[in-house]
Amino acid sequence: MYLIKDGDLLGAIAERFGVSVEELMTANGLTDETGLVIGQKLVIPGVTATPRPTPGPTSTSTNNLLGMHLVMPLAGACLSPEADQLPNALREYRAGIHEGVDFFTGFACIDVPRGLPILAVAEGRVIRADHDYRALTQSQVDQLEAESVAQGFTSPGTLDKFRGRQVWIDHGDGVVTRYCHMDSIPDDLNVGGEVRQGQTIGYVGDSGTPESAGDPEIPSIHLHFEIRVGDTYLAAGLSAEETRIAYEEVFGFEPSAP
Repeated sequence: MYLIKDGDLLGAIAERFGVSVEELMTANGLTDETGLVIGQKLVIPGVTATPRPTPGPTSTSTNNLLGMHLVMPLAGACLSPEADQLPNALREYRAGIHEGVDFFTGFACIDVPRGLPILAVAEGRVIRADHDYRALTQSQVDQLEAESVAQGFTSPGTLDKFRGRQVWIDHGDGVVTRYCHMDSIPDDLNVGGEVRQGQTIGYVGDSGTPESAGDPEIPSIHLHFEIRVGDTYLAAGLSAEETRIAYEEVFGFEPSAP
């Protein structure tokens, strides 16, 4: 998968990955090779990312930036090898910064289809559950992206809309986890309820993504997961390497070699 950036041309992307323009267009349901959108995720036929080889968490240590151990929000998943799917990555199409971890098929050690159960990473109390979520329209997406670029940053309100249907869990001591782009939420999961670690709290979807408001044949099905600490997110401002290590330690993976 490739994230479209400003100035990208389909022909140049095809040459870079050793595939034809026709193969790219077929794999992504494109009818016009000039119709690329900044921030669009492009499937590269025959090319998949190779996730880090760690088969699973190796410890439950709380000696990390968060001070607690979390399980993965998708059973059997690992962190993506791509820095642009981790916190602190630039999101130029909306003049913003990525504040969470993305889990996509091909990058997370497991398939991530629509409807895959999402798990609570630790016990806590539900403080948000979007049962009545209303999908964004294409005009709303266009307006929000244009406003972000014009002002030079993505406002908290706009970010909230782009996260789609969400569940938030308060784990105490200022730590809140957010589960975003959900397709649906269990009927009995409500604000104020207590959840246990590993409990199903929702199902993977693509709500809130620009793709969800556009061509339904090109979905962006994935889980966007955030760890909030106070008024910011875990590892805010750190380098890509430091960010990866911080999240590996929180989930109990052996940190990658420098």
